[in-house]
Amino acid sequence: MADPLNDPRWCDKVKSVEVAADNRWTAIHKPVPLRPAVELAVEQVDVEAPNRLTLREEDEASVFHVEYRLEATETGTRLTQISEFEWKSLPRVLHGTFARGVRRDVRNQLRALKRLLES
Repeated sequence: MADPLNDPRWCDKVKSVEVAADNRWTAIHKPVPLRPAVELAVEQVDVEAPNRLTLREEDEASVFHVEYRLEATETGTRLTQISEFEWKSLPRVLHGTFARGVRRDVRNQLRALKRLLES
């Protein structure tokens, strides 16, 4: 999870990822069904290994600020993902619909990540 090159393993919308520079990657992802894939710029903003990682992700339609937190518990490790996003070019009337889609996608990604880590 800390290395965006692994994203295609647990995020089915990410088709490929390449290193762009130190702490920067370029991902090709397909955020909307029936639409072409788009380029996503990914930047590591902050890291406090192994407890916290903050990323900034931007494509033509949106900017995401994503924070992953790990916390030890009595039964294992708790992973928390906090995603804040803003639309750049989406008509306001569609914000709610697309926000629901983002929440659904994040849930699906975390389930896929859990399956991968537990396998």
